[in-house]
Amino acid sequence: MPEKKVTAAALAGAIVTILIWILRLANIDVPAEVAAAITTLLAAVAGYLAPHTHRPDLAPRTAPAPETPAGP
Repeated sequence: MPEKKVTAAALAGAIVTILIWILRLANIDVPAEVAAAITTLLAAVAGYLAPHTHRPDLAPRTAPAPETPAGP
């Protein structure tokens, strides 16, 4: 299962690409450089805002608790 952040960024990129295509069908010219910049920015924002996917298999190992010295 992919990270939620990766999924959000990929979906944002796909949605912007489709919206640019629709704008061009409506005879609204969007330069390729502007379309690429919008895609990059919105994908970055979507990735930043998406929640982190918890991966317990990647959690760092915790050190064992220190031993307490034996009493007298």
